Amino acid sequence: MQKWFSKKYEDVQNIIHSKISLSKKIWSLCTCFNTFFAVVQEGCLYAWLIYSYLNEGMSIGNFTLYLGIVRTFFNALNEMLKSIATMREQSREVNDFRTFVEYSPEDENNKEYLPIPKCQHYDFLFENVSFKYKNSDKFALKDMTIHIKGGEKLAVVRLNGAGKTTFIKLMMRLYKPTSGRILLNGIDIQNFDKKEYFTLFSPLFQEVYTFAFPISENVSMQSAKETSESLAEQKLRIAGLGEKIDSLEKGIKTEMLKIMYDDGIDFSGGEKQKLALARALYKNSPIVILDEPTSALDALAEYNMYKSFDKIISGKTAIYISHRLSSTRFCDNIAMFKDGSICEYGNHYELLEKGGEYSQLFNVQAQYYKDKKQAQVNLEEVGANG
Repeated sequence: MQKWFSKKYEDVQNIIHSKISLSKKIWSLCTCFNTFFAVVQEGCLYAWLIYSYLNEGMSIGNFTLYLGIVRTFFNALNEMLKSIATMREQSREVNDFRTFVEYSPEDENNKEYLPIPKCQHYDFLFENVSFKYKNSDKFALKDMTIHIKGGEKLAVVRLNGAGKTTFIKLMMRLYKPTSGRILLNGIDIQNFDKKEYFTLFSPLFQEVYTFAFPISENVSMQSAKETSESLAEQKLRIAGLGEKIDSLEKGIKTEMLKIMYDDGIDFSGGEKQKLALARALYKNSPIVILDEPTSALDALAEYNMYKSFDKIISGKTAIYISHRLSSTRFCDNIAMFKDGSICEYGNHYELLEKGGEYSQLFNVQAQYYKDKKQAQVNLEEVGANG
């Protein structure tokens, strides 16, 4: 693929070069205009002063005074224009952030919301839900209907690009359906206050971000006063970071990242995913969503983590999203996604007997799990035999 990569690299460099060339041309034109304006300004100034000195009897003292005044005025005007340009440039740089923090959907202003029902379990019903991304002709989800019962463990599986993550983001109200509706205990979720609605979920996404706070606050995502260090440490140990915490001199008070402190630490990819698990456990919401949070782990480690996590969240509604099928066997139901819709639905054994796409995909991956387990068994036998 050498020629293909070289051509791609050349195309990208040509685009970058064209943008830089255009920028340089604009700057050159601006510089030329500024220089021309300065020359005209100086020429007119000297012409007027010389004319006044020769024909109107201006003294040398006044000549010097007027020359200094005019130059001071133009320098001040030039600095003012530069300041305005700098302010506009800096305004553009923070525009995205300012737009984000000031965001307030028009359809939610002054709207009266219903209170979230207080109950142990929450049922979700997708009624003919379709969703299309902006400027896209293809539906990410199309005419989907599915019922998720309270306390149910649902596995959402398929390869990338089948609409799994879109399904979850619709459920969490990060997106709004293009058509159809989503019901929570029989009530359209659009009728609930979004901030209050968010408290129902403990999501674990693929990308885990850490912040320049102590480890305990990275778990609670709250201020130091509102953080229970004992509870944060408990959840970290349950998530499998006990040895990591014990190895640190300051324990859970250790600062993360080196933005604020030189002795700050960072976690590996796998440790960050365990940190995300601790966050979900700390929040203790009734609905837990795992959107491929174990992508940094190998298949066997993922399977073991899902098994232990299933015991930890016993009784909660849980949705496992993965393109690997290590999370499916202990789930109550499995939704097989294909091209934005559910092509197969049922429990693990029902779908295996059906012999469809789920069965084919599981058999392919199961062979890999068997090979890994067999290799582990062989290593243990070798170790036992010296």
